[in-house]
Amino acid sequence: MKKKYLIIFIVLFFLIFPLFIISKINIAGNLPKYQQKLWGTAFNIFMESPDFIKSSFMIISGKRNFSNLFNDYNVKFLPETQYLNLEFYKKKINFSKSSRLSFYVEEYKNNLIIITKNGEFFRAELNELSDKSKKLNTIKLQNKNLIEQSENELTILDSLIIDNKIYLTKTTKQKNCRKLSIVFSEINDVLSFETLKEFKECALVGIGAGRIQYYKFNSKRGILLSTTDSDNDEPGARAQDDKSIYGKIIFINLSNGDHEIFSKGHRNAQGIAVKDDIIISTEHGPRGGDEINRIFYNKNYGWPIASYGYSYERKDLTYKKSHEKNLFEEPLFVFLPSIGISELIILPDEFDEKWNHNVLVTSLNDRSIYRVKFQNKNFDKILYLEKIYIGERIRDIKYIDKLNIIITALERTGSVGILRK
Repeated sequence: MKKKYLIIFIVLFFLIFPLFIISKINIAGNLPKYQQKLWGTAFNIFMESPDFIKSSFMIISGKRNFSNLFNDYNVKFLPETQYLNLEFYKKKINFSKSSRLSFYVEEYKNNLIIITKNGEFFRAELNELSDKSKKLNTIKLQNKNLIEQSENELTILDSLIIDNKIYLTKTTKQKNCRKLSIVFSEINDVLSFETLKEFKECALVGIGAGRIQYYKFNSKRGILLSTTDSDNDEPGARAQDDKSIYGKIIFINLSNGDHEIFSKGHRNAQGIAVKDDIIISTEHGPRGGDEINRIFYNKNYGWPIASYGYSYERKDLTYKKSHEKNLFEEPLFVFLPSIGISELIILPDEFDEKWNHNVLVTSLNDRSIYRVKFQNKNFDKILYLEKIYIGERIRDIKYIDKLNIIITALERTGSVGILRK
């Protein structure tokens, strides 16, 4: 009986909803602002709909076909994975209307710190993550000087907590120049940010990447920072230029802000994970060719000369496929097609002995977590990947050792997603 009512609901929805949209567009006439708002509302309603409704719409509209329904032979879905059963639930954050749903998560003592892409900060108690109620109770933190920079198109690209300080990668636009900088603040109820490093060089193709991780290099405490040098079919030329910071992974000294190029030839490194001296990164390729890389000092990763991806539309733009033959570092793994790769973590073996030597790689477009199994603790050879479908764009991921859980920043609903055994 339930199935019958479900079918009736789907049929009525797809008959009535398009008529409603068309009627509203006719009423709007030649009012482009109204139409844009209307379509934005319709899109948000669509994205909030259950997966079976969205899937049905994609098939009816011709964006997908029925063969996709039979293309998941032996695929496991949560709570099942290959070796573990995992519980997954979400806790929605009460963001203000001005906040974007892109955000980052950090653990600090017994608190969860949430940082939005436009510079708002929230705090919640870690223990709340064990409670499966749908809402996450948060307290908004004030900051004296960061939010004022929103007039300069402030964008936060990542966050990092070291000791009792929070560090941010931020970009601001001044006239026609978009610049990248690292700022920090003591963690209190009122945050007051100072500048650790501001790069003078203007970005030419927009600023992405911006991921940061703590790293000790040559006995110096510092931060690894990823920068980008690409915008779709405009690959740029600075990833191979030693005078430029873009298309690089940069080491920044925490004591004085001095920096040096750690590695180069990067298109858009969207994630960095560090364990002792081991550095692993994820990188957006062009059309296809998302990469997992093991990062070494003074090595060249090939962009924009070598990539396993292809140009989006430019027939004159091609890339060499072999990195090694062109004296570049080969990726550990390449996703073909691309998954919209995002942040990653090296998962501690304490999570579960069946998941030792594992890296968890998140994705935006593919809306999944990939469990990447490495051969041993050297993390230099991948044995296999397991896809864990989540159903939302995942911007950030952290392991909370106090609770032995994995948390994710889910963009569509503005929720913290929790995975636990």
